Amino acid sequence: MRKNFDKILLGLLWLMTMALATTLWMNVRYGFDIFSAAHWEYISTLQANRTSIKLDFYLSLILALCIALVGLYFIVRPRFRKIALPATTVAQAALAPIEQKPYIPEPTQPHNEVEAHSNVPAGPTSNQRPRSPSAMMAGVTRKQNPQTFTPPTQRMNTPAPTVAIATPKNPLGSDINTIFESAGFVMKPCKRIGKLGAPIVALGYDQTLWIGTSDASGEDMVDAFQTLTNIFEDTLGDSANDITLRGCIISPTSTIEHDLISTFDNIDAFKQFMSGHQNIKPDGFDSELFDAISTYIGTVTNYIGKE
Repeated sequence: MRKNFDKILLGLLWLMTMALATTLWMNVRYGFDIFSAAHWEYISTLQANRTSIKLDFYLSLILALCIALVGLYFIVRPRFRKIALPATTVAQAALAPIEQKPYIPEPTQPHNEVEAHSNVPAGPTSNQRPRSPSAMMAGVTRKQNPQTFTPPTQRMNTPAPTVAIATPKNPLGSDINTIFESAGFVMKPCKRIGKLGAPIVALGYDQTLWIGTSDASGEDMVDAFQTLTNIFEDTLGDSANDITLRGCIISPTSTIEHDLISTFDNIDAFKQFMSGHQNIKPDGFDSELFDAISTYIGTVTNYIGKE
């Protein structure tokens, strides 16, 4: 709004400047005041009587008007940002995965063998492919005495060390999923929400979103609530308040006092609890609105599961 107001002021200033400049030119050149009604009436009388008027008089007025309009256009015209996009090939090259070869450590040889076979390369360099044991032995036998030659130790291809990746744990996830399905909830697959691994996400017809897990702490469930709340507020705005979050933890590692988080000692207690919380369509149920919310929740769970 401030930028538009500045443009309006600049436009008015430009028009006033052009009006004063045109008035000065017409007064000096032709003795004509463009702000005088009497002068315009005199010009109209001359035109009605078909009196000859200099052509450059009209050209001066037209030129001043064109300059005023062109300058006003450059003042108020919109300016767009120019974003230089990289070439497609460069973008594809930047996104192409880099193949990493496992590092194979070179076995160390005894001190006497290194001195006896100093002419034999100890291992492949960065610009040289590794040689097979048979090729290495053939090269040595051509230079050394076969009677005194001791074959070097055959190189063993040691596998690259593997890094163990922690797998999200929710041992009772399949049982929790079955109970929610039997209660009539719409299931949304999700790999991770905050600190919760492989949580069970179930959507109710009253726009209640349940998060079920096992062997987790109450703090982890609160962290999952906060993660979803931030995404809902950023994408939905005030409509985020229409979605209610509920959590359930079977065999919690630590408890927390929270009105929307329920804890259960075993899966049977949770099953009995859900028997009294069936997913029933409320009065005035809007199927189109629910389908839109269901699609949105599925997009969110799929997005945060890839983080």
